[in-house]
Amino acid sequence: MSVTTILWQIPLALAGCFGGAYLGQELLGGGAIGWSVTGAIVALCCAPLFRSLMAHRARRQSR
Repeated sequence: MSVTTILWQIPLALAGCFGGAYLGQELLGGGAIGWSVTGAIVALCCAPLFRSLMAHRARRQSR
């Protein structure tokens, strides 16, 4: 896991969390569709960070 990878994954995850919360709760009203949209946005934006952290942990534990 390189520093460059983390430098773009963390802001992407943060932007996805705030963007998903804004779109899902403010623009779509916070109902079932709002929660679904929020979950999809957060999942798409946070997935690269979570995958790289899990791979880093697996490499660390295999030593």
